[in-house]
Amino acid sequence: MTDSTATLILQAWSRLEGALRAALPFCSVQPPTQPSELLSALRINHRIGPEEEARILALRETRNRVAHSPDEPSDAEAHRFLEEVEALIGGLEGGSTEAC
Repeated sequence: MTDSTATLILQAWSRLEGALRAALPFCSVQPPTQPSELLSALRINHRIGPEEEARILALRETRNRVAHSPDEPSDAEAHRFLEEVEALIGGLEGGSTEAC
């Protein structure tokens, strides 16, 4: 790997967060700024369910640990993180983009 495993995880999280924001309907008066608000808005608009929300929260915990730890994650952990992010993004892209 050319990038560190921590960098790969942080970049993957950034892609996921962008995809989550893009999955919100455009009718929001003010887009959510906090992750909990974003997940709530996605849940209310039926873009994610409880299982997806739990997976996202677990990824967020990993992202936060990696961002604030001097220890480098293992290649296996980074690989699992990237796979999970890609699966979640794929699920978001497959959904409808209904307007409110």
